[in-house]
Amino acid sequence: MAQTDWKPDVPLEERKRRLLAEGALFRIGILEGRSTVRANLNAESLAKGALNRIVGAVSSTLAGAFSGKGGGNLQSLSPLLIGGISLISKRYLRKPLLYGTVISAGAAFAYYLTRRQDRARSAEATPDSREASTPDGE
Repeated sequence: MAQTDWKPDVPLEERKRRLLAEGALFRIGILEGRSTVRANLNAESLAKGALNRIVGAVSSTLAGAFSGKGGGNLQSLSPLLIGGISLISKRYLRKPLLYGTVISAGAAFAYYLTRRQDRARSAEATPDSREASTPDGE
């Protein structure tokens, strides 16, 4: 026998009201889900998602190429190139992609500058430690 969440002594009108209330809550949930999907399917969010995927794929490919695992050959890069060309051909995605490119270039430049400063600081600190570690007689 199927188990139900209503009791046999509950009147028919009460069961109808509960079912109608559950149906209304279900419809509200569906409408909220639709609005969420529509909000996330605009051109800007799609471009951000595509850009994140491209950056992740490129970074993993380049990491494989630099680590010597052979991940940087043309065969592995061709899907990225084709995807990039098809994204650039869509007019409504050009502006978000341009913004993403500028932001990522700025972030890469800032990272480069901080690494350069860290290297300069470590180079300055290295001679002091050598002098302290040498014996007095030498």
